[in-house]
Amino acid sequence: MNLAEAICRNYPAALKYARHIEVALSGGLDSVVLLHLLAELQGRLNIGLSAVHVHHGLQSGADDWLEFCRRVCGQLDIPLRWQKVEVRPQGLGVEAAARQARYQIFRQTKADAVATAHHADDQIETFMLAALRGGGLRALAAMPECRPLAEGRRLWRPLLPFSRVRLAAYAAEHGLQYIDDPSNESGDYLRNWLRHDGLPYWGRRCPDLNRHILSGISLLQDELAVLDEIALADLAKVREGGLFDIGIWRGFSSGRRRQALLYFVRQQGLGTPAKASLHDFDRILTKSGNGAARWRLPKGRIEAYGGKLFPVPDDNPPPQPLWGRANRLKDLAGQDGWQFEKTSVGLPASLLENPVCVRPMASGDVLTFANGRKKAGRVLQECHIPPFLRPYWPVLADEENRCLALAGLRTDDKLSVRNGWLPVYRPLMRFIGRVSAI
Repeated sequence: MNLAEAICRNYPAALKYARHIEVALSGGLDSVVLLHLLAELQGRLNIGLSAVHVHHGLQSGADDWLEFCRRVCGQLDIPLRWQKVEVRPQGLGVEAAARQARYQIFRQTKADAVATAHHADDQIETFMLAALRGGGLRALAAMPECRPLAEGRRLWRPLLPFSRVRLAAYAAEHGLQYIDDPSNESGDYLRNWLRHDGLPYWGRRCPDLNRHILSGISLLQDELAVLDEIALADLAKVREGGLFDIGIWRGFSSGRRRQALLYFVRQQGLGTPAKASLHDFDRILTKSGNGAARWRLPKGRIEAYGGKLFPVPDDNPPPQPLWGRANRLKDLAGQDGWQFEKTSVGLPASLLENPVCVRPMASGDVLTFANGRKKAGRVLQECHIPPFLRPYWPVLADEENRCLALAGLRTDDKLSVRNGWLPVYRPLMRFIGRVSAI
């Protein structure tokens, strides 16, 4: 079966409704072959095609590569998007930093999917690198054919079943020109050593090495899919009430506990923790009861309190309301995340016409209850508002600076009526799920 037929036959179900594919075009053999193949298949796959080139600036000929990609796209009448990036290792190797910058550009696509030209040899090298670096199941399973890239968009690797030799034969058959990247010959990179020395040496000892590795990767991907199903089911179980329930989580075996934590962290966009960090937080949570704990992560943190976990991404921290005075209480509605909800006991409609001040909680703030008075801080504690959120929690006060309500939680009984109104600052509620009335 030729390459075009194989791609059509193996076209992923996840791309069934994709109508625009963007090809990652470096100018090398693999990406030029992929672009040519998909250009030939546009009609059969019912897709529109474009290309994206990332200018890393790491080679003296990088400007020439861009011009080459422009010529190739011009010959095939395919639009080209390109972007120059600055590669900043910052603790990563140059290869890893370049990849990170490249995928950041890919995620900005307006296409339904970005297609990259990774092939079977790349897959084998990825597996071996993971093994040499002590990777777990996810790393050893190497590269999936299709995976999420950004919201509503996917990454597709249609050439994974094919060797580079087969791609070179296709290029020769169709007279395709391409660029040879000199960095592919550099001995500075472990991947290049594997490609030119390690794998050929092992292959002479074990002639079926590549086939065996690819077969093993396929098995690992099946096992990873099962693990994903179990971990996601566990995560759904511990989050049935909206928040991550530590009590339910403690009922899992140690391995399942860590997997649930790992998937939760990734689901919340907090990055991937180091193995030691994951094990350490697992140990802390299993022994901490309902006490407070904090877990620092690459892209944020997890706060544990009251038997729940609260994710706090670095790029989406708890919002601070616009402190200050409003002309009337009801003027808050619809402004800066505020709304009013009908509740069994709340503020009367007449009070909504009064001036109000929105401010942080003060030490003297109290609310009146049927059986006495409580400090506002005690109310936050009884509502299980975690300590890290309390400085952000808005108090609504009257002209004499007396506490009328704690937003989203409770109004002062002395001022309240049945079926009244509760002011709610919605952006904070996402951190705490459902709160029981007290």
